[in-house]
Amino acid sequence: TDRAALLDNPTTPVLWAVLHETVLRVPVGGETLMARQLTHIARLVHDERILAQVLPFSAKAHAASGSMFALMTFAAAPPVAYSEGQYSGQLLDTPAMVAKYQLSYDLIRAAALSPEASLALIESVAEDYRT
Repeated sequence: TDRAALLDNPTTPVLWAVLHETVLRVPVGGETLMARQLTHIARLVHDERILAQVLPFSAKAHAASGSMFALMTFAAAPPVAYSEGQYSGQLLDTPAMVAKYQLSYDLIRAAALSPEASLALIESVAEDYRT
């Protein structure tokens, strides 16, 4: 798809994602598909196209539990946050709201595994799905 192609383009934006361990452990689409998807994520990390961290189950609940959001920064425009729910999404550009999302993301990253440990876990879970 066009979105996936963005990750193969050397001029694309930096993508830094924090995935909850649930995303790795709850098979969606079957074990073969999960192995393929996690292997693809690991390849993107190895190729330095993305930075991925895993928020482990041991991190317990956090401020952004149950929510999905993206932070976007631009060279010539102020940062924005995009908050997404099951049936809708909302682009937020109010500086105070964007700052709240940035703080939540910082706290999530602090509780997540290091990038190296996250990659090892992603690869291990992918192997588990393969076997």
